[in-house]
Amino acid sequence: TALAGATAMAAGFGLGLALIRRLLGGPSGIAGVARAVVDEAVRMRSTLVLLILLVGLVPVLPLLLDPAERLAYRVQFLISWALGATSLILGFLTIFLACGSVCGDIDSGRIHMTLSKPLHRWEYLLGKWLGIVLYDLLLVVVAGGGAYTLVRMLAAGPAIDAADREAVDRQVLVARRKVAPEPDNPQEYAAAIAAAIARLEADSPEFFATQPAATRRRIESEYRRQWHTVTPDMETTFVFRRLGTQGRADAEVQLEVEPRVTNVDVDLAEVRFALWLNGRPWPLANGVQVEETLPSRARHVFDLPAEPVAESDELRVRVANRNLVPPGETRPTAISFAPGDGLRVLVRTGGFEANFIRCLVLLWGKLALVAAAGVAAGAMFDLPSAILATLVLAAGALGSEFFRDALGTYNVVGESAWGRVADRMALAAGSLREQQFYEAFRMLLGFVTDFVLWLLPSLTSDAAIRRLATGITIPWPDVLTRLSLLCIVYPFALGAIAWLVFDRRDLVRSSS
Repeated sequence: TALAGATAMAAGFGLGLALIRRLLGGPSGIAGVARAVVDEAVRMRSTLVLLILLVGLVPVLPLLLDPAERLAYRVQFLISWALGATSLILGFLTIFLACGSVCGDIDSGRIHMTLSKPLHRWEYLLGKWLGIVLYDLLLVVVAGGGAYTLVRMLAAGPAIDAADREAVDRQVLVARRKVAPEPDNPQEYAAAIAAAIARLEADSPEFFATQPAATRRRIESEYRRQWHTVTPDMETTFVFRRLGTQGRADAEVQLEVEPRVTNVDVDLAEVRFALWLNGRPWPLANGVQVEETLPSRARHVFDLPAEPVAESDELRVRVANRNLVPPGETRPTAISFAPGDGLRVLVRTGGFEANFIRCLVLLWGKLALVAAAGVAAGAMFDLPSAILATLVLAAGALGSEFFRDALGTYNVVGESAWGRVADRMALAAGSLREQQFYEAFRMLLGFVTDFVLWLLPSLTSDAAIRRLATGITIPWPDVLTRLSLLCIVYPFALGAIAWLVFDRRDLVRSSS
C-alpha cells in the first residue's frame, strides 16, 4: 500500500509539473522567470531530497500507528501527522528553493542574462515568487491527495466498537461549528463584574491605580471561571445562542463537555450531574431522567435530540450538580468547565472533504508567505544569510501566538491603543520614582515588543490542522481573510522592501 501510494503521488507530481509548464508557456518575462524556477526546482538537490522525503514519508505514516488504539484516535493522529509533516517539509523546501534560486542567479552571473532582456527587477522578483507559489501549489495538491486517500482508507478499517465507529463518522470526519455558552442573564452577569471592580477600587484604590487594566481582566477571568463552575447542591444555566437550527428537524447538534474537579485531592475523580434542555429533563429512560456520571479531564460528546434543537436558534442547557463524593473524600465534587473548550455546542455544517480542502488552501497560503520571505531575503543577502533570515522569520511566525500570550501577560496593557500607551507610561514613571529602573525599562520595552508582534505574521492563529483533526469547521470567510494577508498583504510588503534594496544592489560586485 505504501509503495502504491508513493507511486501514485509521483505520477501526480509529473502530470502537475507538465501542466504548470504549459501554463507558463507564454511570452511574458514574468512567466519565463517563473517557468525557469519550476525547472530549477526539479534539478536542485536540496529540494529533490525533501521532495523524495515527502513522497516516501506520507504513505508510510499509517504503518507507524498502533492498531490496538481506538480508530478515532488513529485517524486524528494520521491527519495531524500527515499534514504537519507536509507543512514542515514543504516549508524547508520553499526556503531552500527561494533563497537558492535568487542567490544562485546572482552568484553564478545568470541574472545578467535574465535582466538583459526587457525585464525590470521587480518583474524578476515577482516571477520567482510566482514560480515557487505554483510549484508549492502542485506539491500541496499531491501531498494532500495522498493524505486524504490514506485517511479514508484508515477510517474504512475496523473500529474497536460501535462507539468508536460513531466517533470517527460524527466527531472526526465532519465539519462542525462550535458555539460557546453565554450567561442566562447577561445584564446581571455584567453588573456583578462591574460591582466587584467598583468594590476593589473603593477598598484598595492605590493597588487598583497601579494596574487598572490587569485588575479588571483578572476579575473578569475569575468571574468567568466561577460561572463555569457548578458547586455542590447548585445548578447553572448555560445559553447557546445563534445555532441556526430553528425549524431544522435534520440538524445534527452535539453537546461536548470536559468536566474538571478542583476541590478534591483525587486524580481523575468522577462527577455526577443532571441535564435539562430548554427546561425538559434529558436523557430519559422509561420516562425517568438519567443522571450522567463521567470521569473528569476527559472529553465527552452527547448527540442531542432534534426536538428541542429545532424549536429555536437558542438552546438552554441547565446543569445540576448531583453531589458525587469520591472514595476517600468527605465532600462532593464541584464540577468545573474550562472557559473556551470545556463546554460547548457543536452544530454540523458540512463534510470532511470541504473542510480538508480549506485546510490545504491555508497551508498553501502559508507557503506563499514563506516563499515571499525567501525571495526577499535572497534579493538582499548572500545565500547563508538569506536562509538564516528566512528561517528566523518563519520561526517567529510559528511562535508569534506564544510570544503574544507571554508578552501580553508580562506587560500590563490597556483595553485600547491609547490605554496601552497611558498604562505603560504611568507604570514606567512610577517605577522611576521608586528607583526601579529595570521595571521602568521593561515597561518602555513593551512599545518595541508590541510593534514587532504587530508586524510579525502568524502561521498558527487559525489552528487549521487541529480544527480539521477534531471535526471543527474552517469557515470560508476566515480562509479568505487569511489568504488576503498571507498571499497579498505580507508578500507585497516584503516584495516592496526587497525591490528597494535589490533595485540598488550592485549585482556585478555581488556575483564576482
